[in-house]
Amino acid sequence: MEALRDEGEVRELERLLEAQAVTPVFQPIVDLRCGKLLGYEILSRGAEPLRSPMDLFRIAEGCGLVWELEYACRLAAIRGVADLPDSAREGRKFFLNVSPRIFGDPRFAKGFTLSHLKSYGLDQRMFVLEITERGNLEDQDRFETLIAHYINQGFQLALDDFGVGNSGLLTLISCAPHYLKLDMGIVQGIHQSPYKQLLVKALVSFSHNVSSRIIAEGVETWKDLETLLRLGVDLGQGFLFARPEPQPGDVDPAVAERLRGMHDQVCPPALDGGEQVRQLVLQCRDLQEGAATCEEVDRFFRRDLNLDHLVLLRGQTPVGLVTRQSFYSKTGGPVGYHLFQKKPVEVVAKRDPLVVPETIPVTALAKRAMERGREDLYDPVVVTGPRQEFLGTLTIQQLIARATQLEIETAQGANPLTGLPGNRLIEQWIGQVLEREEFGVIYADLDRFKEYNDRYGFLKGDEMIRLSGRVLGGLGGVLPPGTTLGHVGGDDFILVCPGRVSEEALEEICGAFDREKEGLFTLEDLDRGAYWATDRTGNRVCVPLVTLSLAVVHPECFGGDRHPALLSELAAQAKKQAKIRSALLRRSSYACALPLDLAVPPLRTESRGTPVMA
Repeated sequence: MEALRDEGEVRELERLLEAQAVTPVFQPIVDLRCGKLLGYEILSRGAEPLRSPMDLFRIAEGCGLVWELEYACRLAAIRGVADLPDSAREGRKFFLNVSPRIFGDPRFAKGFTLSHLKSYGLDQRMFVLEITERGNLEDQDRFETLIAHYINQGFQLALDDFGVGNSGLLTLISCAPHYLKLDMGIVQGIHQSPYKQLLVKALVSFSHNVSSRIIAEGVETWKDLETLLRLGVDLGQGFLFARPEPQPGDVDPAVAERLRGMHDQVCPPALDGGEQVRQLVLQCRDLQEGAATCEEVDRFFRRDLNLDHLVLLRGQTPVGLVTRQSFYSKTGGPVGYHLFQKKPVEVVAKRDPLVVPETIPVTALAKRAMERGREDLYDPVVVTGPRQEFLGTLTIQQLIARATQLEIETAQGANPLTGLPGNRLIEQWIGQVLEREEFGVIYADLDRFKEYNDRYGFLKGDEMIRLSGRVLGGLGGVLPPGTTLGHVGGDDFILVCPGRVSEEALEEICGAFDREKEGLFTLEDLDRGAYWATDRTGNRVCVPLVTLSLAVVHPECFGGDRHPALLSELAAQAKKQAKIRSALLRRSSYACALPLDLAVPPLRTESRGTPVMA
């Protein structure tokens, strides 16, 4: 019976291939920072009872028809894109799945994808080839040769299903992909899995260093999406945004709006001294869509040798960028000139330039600009106003020069012992954060530090201060994104957080310090939990080990007046309570400030054991 069913499925597959009945469906890939479409993954569907692509390829593998099915899916996808109106293709990326299994088929011919694209008048730069990771690579050398061939042809590459196959890291090294697609098995439930979060955080850091972008597949819940945003994932795909459809659609406006709101809440801009790019924007020549041909733009560039780029507008909204370099790379030479001279300049424009609001900090933009792909790395940045209207551009030279100057200014005001920003920048951060609806300011200092210096010497004392800075600066994962750390002086530090600080985060900081400090004490002192020292009056006293006290101020403490002087007063109140608790508990502790007109609550006096001198 099973054999008859299998034979029926094979005949159905053969019929589907003969009738060219494979159909494409489009699933959006969304920029998680703004809710805009990057493009679509093109998936293949058969006809009942073999509609599922999993069933199609399962049967194709069993009967040796993988090449035929792959070929049919590829052609259906290309025809599907070719049938779309220009407005649906404009500025979009289309992701095509490619199985490494076909590379070893004798019928596989290099260049067949490109030749079919050209026959339909499609530009290969619109397409991203997804190399699935699920199968083993039997011929690594051949695979690497073909990957290089695709890149040389102008295709971008994505590594699909990363994290579930047998050749993940090897394939990653071989592909050097423009996009890394996280398998849904890693994405789904990530808000409940610290291991998944640590893995994705590492991959995000890696991808940014190699100018690649992460796409999270299978995003279905807002809780998972929030975690992905916190981890810095760039792009997302899944039922939360849209299901695969025969006609490519946009993201639901309500979903896009909620996404933007969540991004602004979860990923506020870092407090970095406050200088925004609006001060750097230069006026730039712009063109309305349809207003000029390539021939006319050629004349613009030839007449004005200082003209480096043009911005394409739709009304007041920037929709494309034409740089001198990219323009002549496409239209240069007799063939290119005659091919493009009468066509509108939109056909050679870059449709996905980096567009940012005028309020973005200079240093944040510098980091974002340098994360772009190799082909766009030195393009100017397009800047928009509060209504997303075009204001102008700024060059990478401008951006790097100013970002470097800001770094120098920061370094000049840095504490020489820790290298952390000093009072000048701290004051600016506090001024910015006091204007936010939610924030947290954490004052941190060491308890009984003078006695430690007397006992162990100034060199060890300096080590203790540097250790404090490392601990406070190394816990970004538990504090609100955008948190900044400054060194006030001596053993005093401050954390300025553009969001509320949880008690869990405060406990983590205290616990981390108590663990890390142990290396700066003798084993004898650690065992006793204290040591003998001379106090400020010259008396010999028993001194517990150094602890860290945290004083936390939240917005509800202020009432209507948010003056920095009041912040200091609130912090002093909380610091006193934190130090009392640290002394009682013999461990690092914290206290949150209360409004100044409220009574101080009774202290919790639970103890985890009080060490005594032997």
